[in-house]
Amino acid sequence: MPVPTPLRAALLASWGSALLSGDADVDDVVGAVEGVDEPHLVVDGTLSEPDELGSWLDGLRGTGVVGLRLALPAPGDPLGLVGPPEANRVALAAGEAVVAVPGSAAADVTMLVPDICTFGPAGDQGHCVTWRCHQASGAWPDVPTLAQADRELGEQLRESTGTLASLGTTSWRADASAVAAHLRGATRSFVLPDSAGPRAEAVAQRAVGVLAILDAAREDDGGAITSHVAQARAASLSPLDRAARRALVAAAGASMHAALRAVASRAAVTP
Repeated sequence: MPVPTPLRAALLASWGSALLSGDADVDDVVGAVEGVDEPHLVVDGTLSEPDELGSWLDGLRGTGVVGLRLALPAPGDPLGLVGPPEANRVALAAGEAVVAVPGSAAADVTMLVPDICTFGPAGDQGHCVTWRCHQASGAWPDVPTLAQADRELGEQLRESTGTLASLGTTSWRADASAVAAHLRGATRSFVLPDSAGPRAEAVAQRAVGVLAILDAAREDDGGAITSHVAQARAASLSPLDRAARRALVAAAGASMHAALRAVASRAAVTP
């Protein structure tokens, strides 16, 4: 059973913030975000033609952007989004986005949303990714702290596991076991920069693992033989999905907070 590709937006938010704080270079960021994809492109309304991701990131330095934050919205849960509605709809359709955070409240805010094209036969597929820039709001979204998100994910894991077991979803448990056999390799490929810190790294990898299992669980009926069991199973998975997304947003945000601290530190020593 295949393990989903780690969310590109989470990697770009975390590694891009490390770039802006001086804790990573452009090649580090591009290597982490692109992985085995074809070279990523950025479509920005200020550019006459698409730019390569590395070149666009290099140009981001010196523009006043102090960090990149992650948005992982889902229907009914606009996690990380603040508007306007047009930009929110695009990000919600993609399920992931990155928001460039300016140092000034009066500055324009850019949101990057990945447009992913899959090509090739099953089992040997590649991906072309184009990051499309949209005008966004500068307000700060309501997202959890790393400690809050870590605690919420642990609590929800315990609750959801118990509920699924009580429903007798044997097929789901078998699928989860199959995915778990591959998770070690999947999480190894999802690496945050050193500036994020070891706790953020651990939380991110746990969240990525949970999201991979949830993706696998959705591929079949989870062994649910009645509509009641199927509805109960879906109700149990939904809060676990939300907790995993919140944990990944918080973990990716650790690099941005490190970048903000670096900016404040530089400002404090400037005469």
